Amino acid sequence: MREQDLDELLAEAAAGPPAASTALTDRVLADALAVQDQRAKLRMVRQSGPKAGFWARFVAAFGGPPLLAGVCSAALAGLAIGYLDPATAAVLTGTPDDIGAEMSGLVPTLDFLTTEG
Repeated sequence: MREQDLDELLAEAAAGPPAASTALTDRVLADALAVQDQRAKLRMVRQSGPKAGFWARFVAAFGGPPLLAGVCSAALAGLAIGYLDPATAAVLTGTPDDIGAEMSGLVPTLDFLTTEG
């Protein structure tokens, strides 16, 4: 193949896309109409069932039961970490009070917000 042949082929390809035959166009449209009819039937079947309840939609909004369980676990852990100080943890776990008193120095306080200067 010569370089001139390649240039001619590229010029022909750049001139425009080849026109589709009418037989091909008819087959594509017939397939599209068949698929549209199938989808319309499926849509009618889907709409005829009962609507999902509030909790089903709520769980689906979070991505399903496993993801909702993870979100709830993270929320509960965040509340526990943020709310429980060592003294409260000692009461809940039944450990002696002196252990809770020793660890109370590890809990940050907000005293720095009330000081002046």
